[in-house]
Amino acid sequence: MNESIGDLLLRWMSEVGAGTTADVRARIDWIARTANIEPRSYTSGRWLRDLSSLGHCEVDWERGRWSVGPPALIRLPSAGGLAVIAGARRPRMMRTLDDFCGWLPPARREPPVGEVPLPTTFYVTFTRESDLVDVAGAAGMTLAGHSAERIARALPIARPHVPTGPPAYGAQLKRLAALHPRDWEIVNAAQVHPPDGLYSEQVNGRTRHITRRDGEWFACDLSTGTFAELARQQESALRWRPDGDRDTAGTGTLFVDWGAPLPPLHSRALVLCTGLPPKFGTAATTAIYENVPHAIAAHVCTSLGQSLVVEERPAAT
Repeated sequence: MNESIGDLLLRWMSEVGAGTTADVRARIDWIARTANIEPRSYTSGRWLRDLSSLGHCEVDWERGRWSVGPPALIRLPSAGGLAVIAGARRPRMMRTLDDFCGWLPPARREPPVGEVPLPTTFYVTFTRESDLVDVAGAAGMTLAGHSAERIARALPIARPHVPTGPPAYGAQLKRLAALHPRDWEIVNAAQVHPPDGLYSEQVNGRTRHITRRDGEWFACDLSTGTFAELARQQESALRWRPDGDRDTAGTGTLFVDWGAPLPPLHSRALVLCTGLPPKFGTAATTAIYENVPHAIAAHVCTSLGQSLVVEERPAAT
């Protein structure tokens, strides 16, 4: 499999180790143009978020910093002796792995048109836990175990809780008017008694999200604010469909509406069930996460204040 520009970017980040999000976003946009991809304003940010979901890096958006993750072997849930490589990807480590263990064919999910491809996914097979210990020791990697399950169990309740001031007088203010699809309406920042809901405010050229509950204002990010609004309106944006007939104890597919962006840790818990970014269903406007155990889907939903909707599998034709 030929190296993609996503692989090149991860290799560069692995060597550099850390830096500013402004610098890496500029490099993502530049390398995209070398591949005849014209990046949009959100292209580099989305690529970084997806890279973080795959466990390759950590991003501190508030401080504008990123750092590459330590190289790790992560066991996939219900995958029959399959682990995925995450974190820094240095050439020497990859050569050691190539000599030491057997690979499954690498995988790559094609990005939507106009998006930058993510790095290739590499899988390692094992029959005993000691096999992973030997591989990790030879390549200088961390054994991360079942990261998807561990992250899902530790997810906190995502709700706005930090009090903040009201929108600035005369600010450009929008209120979330619809979720399917997401739609914002312009509102007057000077209104005396604004209704409860999620608001977007432009402050010094940057977008700030705040939510109003029972007359009080709280700071939030877009993900947390959106799911808090869904919970307030008693709506659900997540649906889980078991792989087997009525088998809610096994794995399945989780569908997430596009209008409800997942927080980073929730996304990572789901992505590390396969080691691949989600598929996107354009007809139903959903992100599709595969091989997700029911327990992980339930933890994600509970943390987001959602009720897990379990769908039946379509009848065979």
